[in-house]
Amino acid sequence: MSLIEIRQVDAHTRLGLGRIDAAENLTARQRERKTVEGLLHAMTGNGALTIGHEPSGKPFVDVASGGAAQVAAPMHISISHTRGYAVLMLSSDEVLGVDIEYRSDRVERIASRFIGPGEPACTTDEKLLVWSAKETVYKLFSADNLMFMDMRVHSIHEHYLCVENLKRHIVVDVFYEFTDDYVLTYAVLPA
Repeated sequence: MSLIEIRQVDAHTRLGLGRIDAAENLTARQRERKTVEGLLHAMTGNGALTIGHEPSGKPFVDVASGGAAQVAAPMHISISHTRGYAVLMLSSDEVLGVDIEYRSDRVERIASRFIGPGEPACTTDEKLLVWSAKETVYKLFSADNLMFMDMRVHSIHEHYLCVENLKRHIVVDVFYEFTDDYVLTYAVLPA
């Protein structure tokens, strides 16, 4: 893993971004997992931490001890990866959602499946941003089993967009940034 950055999002939340390096004899999934665990160790300074997954697929942090896994102190976690990059968010006090998507026009083919009437998404980048923001909100409210049309983007601003969970009628700010390679979106809510 090549560490790109670790940033403090707020008093309780950190975001780590890394490049997924090519590695001999590893599958793409294994390289992604290795990068995410490298981010976990770099962000916490604890090499004994590992990432497990609930039956639903939701990740959690484990502490390996004497060969047996024990649940670590409560830590909220969210993970995403895309072509060449992985992102990890950790928080002691907040529920998290994060997504990263490589930039391309592939969203044009499926935009009607995730963009509802009246949602502000005209350009390819806006469509990609809406896709990524809805993925973030899906993770943020994982217990709600949201579908794309269960979320609505109300507005897009310079560094954030407002997305509503229509099942709960809660609007959250989803922060974003574009680079030449990807769009990164994330949101935090008090636990």
